[in-house]
Amino acid sequence: MTVIDLRNIFSDRSIELADVTRSFIYYVEEKNQDGHNDIFLLEYNRSTRRERLVANYSLDDPTFVEHIFAFEKTIIMVLENGSNSLWLLEIDKKTGDELNRRKIVCTGLFRSCLALDGEHLLIYMSPDDENAEMFRKYKEVTGSDCLCYLYDLKTNQKHFVRSRILARLGIDGIRVANIHGQRYVILLDPFADEEVKEHYYREQRWINVDIRDNIWICNLYDMVTEIENGADEITKKSIASADIKALVRYMGIGGDKIYFRAKEFRGGTEKICSYNAFVNTIGEECDVEEKADGSRLYIIDEKPFKTFSVEKDGDKRKIRGVVGSSADFEYDKSLGKLVTCIDNRYAILLKEEKNADGKVSGSYINIYDSGTKAAERYDCNCRIEGSTVVLY
Repeated sequence: MTVIDLRNIFSDRSIELADVTRSFIYYVEEKNQDGHNDIFLLEYNRSTRRERLVANYSLDDPTFVEHIFAFEKTIIMVLENGSNSLWLLEIDKKTGDELNRRKIVCTGLFRSCLALDGEHLLIYMSPDDENAEMFRKYKEVTGSDCLCYLYDLKTNQKHFVRSRILARLGIDGIRVANIHGQRYVILLDPFADEEVKEHYYREQRWINVDIRDNIWICNLYDMVTEIENGADEITKKSIASADIKALVRYMGIGGDKIYFRAKEFRGGTEKICSYNAFVNTIGEECDVEEKADGSRLYIIDEKPFKTFSVEKDGDKRKIRGVVGSSADFEYDKSLGKLVTCIDNRYAILLKEEKNADGKVSGSYINIYDSGTKAAERYDCNCRIEGSTVVLY
């Protein structure tokens, strides 16, 4: 495990981490100077421990909100204020050169966006007063209350996304991953919350509609091509599906595998399964075994995928790696709730402090070393990338 403590460098500065690589850390700082807002894109060199200004921008509108997406050579910054337009900036990480600057105007009000890769951006728009009737008719046909656009940074063209599933799911239902050298889009389409679906299972004799969870996968290049050619739907492959009698839920990605949890309501059996995108096969990784007293929890770290079993034992918590980890040790429950385990030895724990009303009033991070049996407290933000812990 590598711990990078940036608190002295930031010292009372409000920053947002954009990217953590082996050599550099990129972050964005916003300042109000002389009555106007400035945005600074900065780089921290992990070997020299020095900060470098990559680029900076002055914002004419103080209500602008930035959305940052980092890739190998570039950083994409989207600036928006909830209106029908947004600014897109593409910046070279090394030189700070501005490779692209475009004002994009869409129908409706900005809702959210997601960069699929360094060349393609999904933009979601909500209804506005001017186009309320058009949005209403669109929802009747598609089931979605928002419009979706694909913006191509290579051609600087905007394409309307006709795919109903992309419009309906939004960015919360989309994951993007590199699997065996190719870029894939994973679409998460659960029917509802787990408790809601299990309720429908118990009442299924009164239900005559198809209630189903789905996890889909599609090749990003193929998806982009279909959207830009005006296809009504994208080509996708089902990884996992469950009707009213069961459920499937996405868990994470590791190597060539996409992991998901599958539960059968009648027998109560629950398993962690995986789809191998390289050989196109599904396998069972392990059973999920909950104790009758609810003393066993399963903690998931999505990047990269790891699963841990945490079992109560008085004032102790026993952690055991289940998938992607061989951790096997215990820690005191007073240290907080497990976030993840690194190198099978270090437990990263979140401790929440509550006031007299029982509401959370603050939190901090504990890093517990199972080798030395010692824990260190950090009153700051924390970001974990693989085996690197960034404190800021």
